Amino acid sequence: MIRRQNKIDLRLDDQELNLLNRNTAKAGVSREAYLRMLIRNVQPKELPPVEYAEVLRNLRQINHNMNQIAVQANSIGFVDTAKYWENVRWLQQVIGKMMEVMY
Repeated sequence: MIRRQNKIDLRLDDQELNLLNRNTAKAGVSREAYLRMLIRNVQPKELPPVEYAEVLRNLRQINHNMNQIAVQANSIGFVDTAKYWENVRWLQQVIGKMMEVMY
C-alpha cells in the first residue's frame, strides 16, 4: 500500500471546480486520483457508455455461435445457412448499436 503523507491545499474558482468534478465523473475516479494521473502525464480516459458492456456481451455470443456453426460445418460438411445468416443480421445490429454508442 502506498503511504501518502504529503498534503497540498489547492484553491479553485467555481468554474474550475465544476470542470474538475465533471472530468472526474467522466473518468470514474476521485479528484485525487484524477490529479495524480495528470501529475504523472497520464491522460485520464472517459468511462465507456453503459451500453458498451452489452455490445461486448453480444459480440462474444455471436463469436461463439459462429464458431459452433463452423465446427458443425467441418464435422458434417454442411453449413446451416439459416443460423449463419441469423448471426450475420445480429452482428449487423450490434455493430449499428456500437456505432450509435461510440459516436
